[in-house]
Amino acid sequence: MKKRIAYCGGDGVGPEVVAEGLKTLKVISDYSDFDFEFKEAPAGGNVYKKFGKSLPDQSLEIIKHSDALLFGAAGLPDLPPGVGEVAVLEIRQGLDLFVNLRPVKLYESLRDRCPLKNEFIGEGIDITFVRENTEGLYAKKGAVLKDDIAENLMVVTRNGCERIISYAFEYAKRMDHSKVTSVDKANVLSPSMLWRKIFHEIGDKHPDIEKEDIYIDAFCQWLIRKPDSFQTVVTGNMFGDIISDEGAFLIGSLGMAASGNINPGKVSMYEPIHGSAPDIAGKGIANPIGAILSVKLMMQESFQSPDIAQLIEDSVEEALNEGRTIDLKNPQIKTLTTIEMGNLIVEKLKMSLKR
Repeated sequence: MKKRIAYCGGDGVGPEVVAEGLKTLKVISDYSDFDFEFKEAPAGGNVYKKFGKSLPDQSLEIIKHSDALLFGAAGLPDLPPGVGEVAVLEIRQGLDLFVNLRPVKLYESLRDRCPLKNEFIGEGIDITFVRENTEGLYAKKGAVLKDDIAENLMVVTRNGCERIISYAFEYAKRMDHSKVTSVDKANVLSPSMLWRKIFHEIGDKHPDIEKEDIYIDAFCQWLIRKPDSFQTVVTGNMFGDIISDEGAFLIGSLGMAASGNINPGKVSMYEPIHGSAPDIAGKGIANPIGAILSVKLMMQESFQSPDIAQLIEDSVEEALNEGRTIDLKNPQIKTLTTIEMGNLIVEKLKMSLKR
């Protein structure tokens, strides 16, 4: 099964972790029915410095003609905020990647790394945030920036709400989740009132799944007090940005968190959420697991291969018992470099694929 994968290391630690993600994909290509072809699509802050544009037209064309994109990170400290990062927003908007999928899972071996007390962790943390990715405040509709006034309009549409909420319910079914939680601010915001109305219209078509609504402020504290009560969580663009980052801090390290920017059935982008981390770039200590688990999402969502996706996750969990990067340091477990951590996971995946 031939598939074309575009890749972009980007800035900071991005190239280091993307290299380990590509290594994972190459093993899958060698030991399964998939035949991956790779092509680089440069973007980000370093590209901006060379060409005056963070997403060159040629890179966007490469991405458009691929089946998926593996992205590292964008942004440099010596550039104004947003200059490098705009490449990611342009890809999201240009490809209409309306789903931002953010799993937050605390592996049992990392339970001691969670900042919460055991009593709050409960039965464990395994949440998937489904964030609307193209509308709301981040779409910058009607944006105004002057010396004495700044405005952004929070615009949501019925179509935008319907497609992301429908995706969330379908995702919950695929994952055997029994509940979908909607996060909004319907007691104050008109866009949230429309969102909640559509959530229940679509929810009524799924009588086998439990539905609940929670205001954003209440959800933020329940995510800390009782994270094991959530499974699939669907919300709008800005709220999703906030709560998915909050959730990522509960799983041991930002380096563990993966994401997918998805348009079902079309080219989609997968990336770790840790950012460019320029302070550790080039030191060989970045955690590649977020990038490798982003490959897991790619296999699961773009290539409809849940079995291989599960093998990747199993390999990560097994590897964590033998070695960890410094962000997950444990005196009883060997500390590994970025490349060593990637190699350990890939070797375990290779053994699983050979069976």
